[in-house]
Amino acid sequence: FVHPVFREEGHFMIVSQFQTPNHFLLAFLEDYQMDPARAQPLLTISVFDDLVDSKDLALVRCDIINRGIEEDEGYKLCKYLIDDYSENKEFESVHTFNK
Repeated sequence: FVHPVFREEGHFMIVSQFQTPNHFLLAFLEDYQMDPARAQPLLTISVFDDLVDSKDLALVRCDIINRGIEEDEGYKLCKYLIDDYSENKEFESVHTFNK
């Protein structure tokens, strides 16, 4: 899925890629378009769903691994991504995008 990141001087696009079992890698869309295999992740998001069945709770870890993105931008991307995948109405747009 593609996410915009806005800054005072403009914006850039981030692409997220889900990898099983519960991980997302996020990279600059421009880097991904040039060579998907060599696009360096800016951040990773891992979802730990061990407690979902018993406590209706999942834990999320977001790691910024490249200083091309600010901490607050990483937090917002993590929140948007979780919302996009956890809320049925929002997931429709992810599903449509991936068709």
